Amino acid sequence: MTDFLQLPSLRTLSVTDSGDAYTIEAESTQSLQQCPGCQGARLYRHGAQPQTYRDAPSHGKPVRIQILRRRYRCLDCKQTAFDPIPDLDGKRRATTRLVAFVCARSFSQTFAAVAREAALDAKTVRQIFADHVARLSQQVRFETPRVLGIDELKIIGAYRAMITNVEHKSIFDLRASRSKADLLTYFKNLPDKDRIQWVTMDMYDVYRQVVRATLPQARIVVDRFHIQRMANEVLEKLRKNLRTTLPERERLKLKDERFLLLKRQHDLDPLPMQQLDAWFDRFPQLNRAHALKEGFLSIWDAHSRADAEARFKVWRGHIDPELQEGFKALTTAMRNWYEEVFSYFDNRITNAYTESANSLTRLMHRMGRGYSFEVLRARMLYDERARQATRRILETAARREDTVGMAYFTRATARSRVAERRIIEYGPSIEVLVRQLEAGDFE
Repeated sequence: MTDFLQLPSLRTLSVTDSGDAYTIEAESTQSLQQCPGCQGARLYRHGAQPQTYRDAPSHGKPVRIQILRRRYRCLDCKQTAFDPIPDLDGKRRATTRLVAFVCARSFSQTFAAVAREAALDAKTVRQIFADHVARLSQQVRFETPRVLGIDELKIIGAYRAMITNVEHKSIFDLRASRSKADLLTYFKNLPDKDRIQWVTMDMYDVYRQVVRATLPQARIVVDRFHIQRMANEVLEKLRKNLRTTLPERERLKLKDERFLLLKRQHDLDPLPMQQLDAWFDRFPQLNRAHALKEGFLSIWDAHSRADAEARFKVWRGHIDPELQEGFKALTTAMRNWYEEVFSYFDNRITNAYTESANSLTRLMHRMGRGYSFEVLRARMLYDERARQATRRILETAARREDTVGMAYFTRATARSRVAERRIIEYGPSIEVLVRQLEAGDFE
C-alpha cells in the first residue's frame, strides 16, 4: 500500500478522514545515533512525547500529522534530544513541504487565502513568507543592467523608485524611497555599477543629479513620451479653454474631438480631418497650436540626431507670440534637458517598460490591500515564473594543455572540455508578470 505522506523520514500508521480534513498518525523512520551536544554515541531511550504538525493540503483538505516522537538521553552529557525528522521544519510545527507550499502560494494569493487553504493563522503565513524573502534576498542577485530605466510611483502613501533592466524588459529593483539621499547611497553601493552605460528617465532632476554623481560613465536619455506629452498638454489646455466659450451642444462635440486632436495627423482618415478643419476655420489659434504640436512630434521622425536638432530649431522659430506663453513650459524643459532629450537619437530607448512595471505594481497593490511595501516588493521581485523567463545559462569551456602532441591534443580536448555553467538572473520579466495578472494568478 502506498504511504499516504510520501515523506522519507516519516511512516504513515493510520489515516482518518473527517470530511473536511485528514488526521495522520505517523512515526519517524530514523533514530538518533549521536548526541547533538557532545557528539557521543552513548544514548538510551528516554520516553516519548506526542507532537502535532501541519502538512500541505491533500485533495483540497488540510492535513494534520500526529507523531509519538521518541526521546533520547545522552549518558555522557545528560542532554536529551528527539529522534531526527528532516521533513519537519525546525522553526515551527509544520512540515518542510507545508512551508514550501505557503512560500509558493504567497506569491500569487493573499495571505488570508493561503491561510484558509492550509488551515493556518494568517500571521503564521506572513512570518513564513518573511523568512522566505529574507533567504531569497541573500541568494538571488540580478545582473546589473547595461541599460537602466528609473521612474517613480506612489503606493502605500509614499513615492517609490522603480528600477528596470530596459534591454531584458525586467524589473531590477523597487526601492522604498525616491529621495536623493537614499538613491545616492543605493547607486553608490550597487555592485558592477560600471556596467551601466545608459539610463532612461523622466524629467525629474533628482534622478539626473544621482546618475551624474554615482554613474558618471552613463548617458541619460529622457523618455520621449514624457516630453511629447507636454506638447499634447498645451493643445488640451487650449481646447478646454475654447469649450467654455461654446454653447452646450458644441461644447460636447469639441469634447468628443479630443482624441482626433491628439492623434497624429498623418494617421487620420479624410472624414475626421474634415471635422478638425471645421474647428480650425472657426478657431485659427487652435489650428496653429495643432500645427505646432504636429511639428514638435515630427522631430522624433528624424533619422539622425543632426536632423532632429535642425527640426527643433525650425519648430522653435515658428512659435508665434500669441502661443509663446502656452508653450513656455515645453520650451523651458527642452532648454533644461536639451542633451538628454536628443541623446535619444544616439540610442533609441524609452522608459515604456518601466511605466508598465509601475502600472503592474499599482494593480497588485490594489488586489492585495493591507500588504506592506516589503511584501509587495517581494512579490514583484521574486516570482519564480517571471524570473525564469529572463534567466540565462552561460557556459565556458576549459581545455587541457598539450603534453603529448598536437594530434593527441586535438582528440583529447574534443572529449575533455569541462564546461563551467553560470546562471545569470536579469530580474522578473514584466511581460510575464502582466500575463499572470491578466490570467488572475494574483487574485
